[in-house]
Amino acid sequence: MNFLFVMTALSLHGVSSTSQSDYELMQQWLDLESQRGKLESTWQTNKQFLKNQISLLSEEKKSLQALLLNAKNAQNEVDEKRLALTEKQVQYERNQNLVENELSKGENFITRVLPMLPPPLQSELQIKSEKLKQNTINLSERLEIYLGLYKSVDEFNSRIALNTSNMTVSIKGKETEVLVSQIYLGLSQAWYLSADGSAYGFGRTEQSGWQWYHGEAVSSVLPSMNLPEQIKKIRGILEKPTTAEFVSLPLSLPSLNKELL
Repeated sequence: MNFLFVMTALSLHGVSSTSQSDYELMQQWLDLESQRGKLESTWQTNKQFLKNQISLLSEEKKSLQALLLNAKNAQNEVDEKRLALTEKQVQYERNQNLVENELSKGENFITRVLPMLPPPLQSELQIKSEKLKQNTINLSERLEIYLGLYKSVDEFNSRIALNTSNMTVSIKGKETEVLVSQIYLGLSQAWYLSADGSAYGFGRTEQSGWQWYHGEAVSSVLPSMNLPEQIKKIRGILEKPTTAEFVSLPLSLPSLNKELL
C-alpha cells in the first residue's frame, strides 16, 4: 500500500515536471517569435528609410554631377574667354607698337619737311607738333594731333590762301620791314606784294627749306613779266571774288630729292 502511494506520487511529480518544461519551452518560443516579428517590423521600417535615403542620395549625386558639369563647362567658357581676351590683348599691344612706330616715323617726317612748308603753315604746325613731345598725352591723343597736322596740310594745299604779314625785304639795297599781301598756291608756290607795290617777290619750296626771292632776284627763277601787276589783280580777286577773271602767273618748280625727305 505504501509502495503504491509512492509510485503514484512519483508519477504525478513527473507529469508536473514535464508540463512545466513544455510551458517554458512554449513561452520561450513565443518570446522568440515576438522578437522575430519586432525585428522584421523594424527591418521593414529601416529598409524603407534606407531606400528613401538611397533615393535622396542618388538625386543629390545627380545634382552634384550636373553642378560639376556646369562648373566644368563654365570653367571652360571662362578659359576660352580669358584666352580670347589674352589674344586680343596681344594683338592690341602689337597694333599699339605698330602705331607708335608709325607715329615716330611721321613725327620725324614732319620735323624734316616743316622748314619746307609755307611760313604761315609752318607757324601753325609748329605749335601743334610741340604737343607731340609732351609725355602726358596718350597714344590716342598723339594720333589725333598727328592726323590734325596732315589735315591742316591737306586743307592748305587744296586752296589759294591770302595772308597778310610783315616781311623784311630789300628795297634799294636797304633791309626794310613792310606789310605785304602773300598769295599761296598750295604748298609749293607763293607771291607777295606790298600795299604800294614797291616790294614784291616770289617764294617756293626747295630742298633746303622755304625760299623767298625778292624784287629783281625773282628773275633768276621766273621769266620776265609784269609780276607786281599780276599779283595785284589776284589779290583784288581774292578780296572780292565777284570780280574773278583768268590771271596768269609764272610758276617755278624746283627738283626735289624725295629720298632725302
